Amino acid sequence: MSSFTNVPMLIQQMQQEIRQKRYTLALDTIRELEKLNVSRKQILWHKALLESKVGNLHVALAYLKELDSEELHAVKLQQTITDNWDTYTQIIAKYNDAVSEIQLGFGEKALHIIDHAMQLAGKLPIPIELYRMKTVLLARYESGTLSRYTAGLPLYALDDPTIKRVVAAEPPRPDIPRPVPKPKRKRKLKKEAVVFLASVATVLLVFVVWLLANLFAQPETATESPTTAAVKKPVIMEDVPKKEKPVEKVVTKPTEEAELEFVSNEAAKTYYNEGYRQFLKEDFPAAVAYLEYAVRTEESDYFTDDASYFLASSYLREQKYEDVVEIAKAFRQEQDVNYQESPYREGIRLQESRALWQLGKETQAVSILDELIHKSNEDWVTYEARAMKKLVVEGESGEEEEAAS
Repeated sequence: MSSFTNVPMLIQQMQQEIRQKRYTLALDTIRELEKLNVSRKQILWHKALLESKVGNLHVALAYLKELDSEELHAVKLQQTITDNWDTYTQIIAKYNDAVSEIQLGFGEKALHIIDHAMQLAGKLPIPIELYRMKTVLLARYESGTLSRYTAGLPLYALDDPTIKRVVAAEPPRPDIPRPVPKPKRKRKLKKEAVVFLASVATVLLVFVVWLLANLFAQPETATESPTTAAVKKPVIMEDVPKKEKPVEKVVTKPTEEAELEFVSNEAAKTYYNEGYRQFLKEDFPAAVAYLEYAVRTEESDYFTDDASYFLASSYLREQKYEDVVEIAKAFRQEQDVNYQESPYREGIRLQESRALWQLGKETQAVSILDELIHKSNEDWVTYEARAMKKLVVEGESGEEEEAAS
């Protein structure tokens, strides 16, 4: 599978993990995306967001400073971290105190310090290091409460490798042995009871034999067949033929093709998943049918920009170039953050340039390609744009040479 196919699949996986609040797994997915030349800006933003979700505010702040963005969501996150920085500093100080106590051999005291630090956090996300340390200390000093404690952990903590190992190593609770009741001894029947039961069985057997003999000895009685009454002949009546009216043909007017209506986000998600599956199978007409509904949500969701991108790709393969241009234009005009921060924002521009080229609008196509070639961060879109511009320019020069000859 090519890196081009990997990128959208990994992005979809990351978005699903974020929605499920499995931030530790989402961070692992981000690291995989980082290897595939995805936009550095997007990587930094998602790293900052996810690190803040797992309580590592100092790491999140470092990523935000490297991002150096003035966009609203980045500024808002940085402001939230700054407002809670004093509390976070106290939590980290408590964590360091607990580490010191462990080094001195006072693990139980460290456990109390960690509990106090967690209470101090309040509504702030508790750093994953605190969850990790408390899990290890409970397993060492209070193993009886470990199961109850881990049952209340958030998913991003349960996905941590250290916590997983500690929970997996927890010995199972021994079952309480129950006494097995001894089987009761069967009482032997007395001799008189045996004789009585045998006599009763003999009487019953004789009675049954006598009853069967009487049944077979009865003479057969002939039964007279019932007389059948004479059947009267029905009177034949001549019906006057009725004039039948000619059947009028009902001509139904052809219904005009209704426009696509808005669908709920839940239904749109189902359409998107099926459309994406058809896209991977290279059944592009089916992909178009599903993805056209997937983008018809009243409010954009995390998957709507994905649906727009793959719909444009399907249009391109179906040679519906005008539709590609329209959906790319609609994509740019969307003000929702799912579109503004979409990793497909530059990719759909590349598709738009291809469609414009096929429509004979080389000037507009080259303008978009120049924009993609000279963007600040180089990735797969940059390389594709360069290759395509070379193809467009060489195609134009080739046509001019043919015309001159």
